[in-house]
Amino acid sequence: MIQYKSPQQKVPAVFVLELHANDVHAALGRLLDQARVAGLKLAAVSAEADEGNYRIRASLDVSDRDIVDRIAHRIRSVVGVVAIEVRGERCRVLGAQSAAP
Repeated sequence: MIQYKSPQQKVPAVFVLELHANDVHAALGRLLDQARVAGLKLAAVSAEADEGNYRIRASLDVSDRDIVDRIAHRIRSVVGVVAIEVRGERCRVLGAQSAAP
C-alpha cells in the first residue's frame, strides 16, 4: 500500500479500549456515557460473548492518551468490569483504500 500524507494533513491517533466484563449492559452503557461526556468520537464499537464473559472493544479518535486513561479509570469502577486494556495506534490513514487479497 502506498500512502501519502501532506504536511498540513494531521492523522489523529486511534486508541483501542478493550473491556472484559460479565455485565455487558453496564460496561457498554458506562463506556458510551463517558465518551459522550468527554466529547470523544467513537470510530467503532464491538462486543463478543464467550461463556458468560464479554469483550467490548471501542476505537476512540483522540490524540491524548491521558484522556483515554481517565475514561478507563472511570469505567473500571463499574461493577462487572473485570479488566481494561488500552492500546494506542497511529495506524489511521485518511483516504487509504484496502485491496482484497
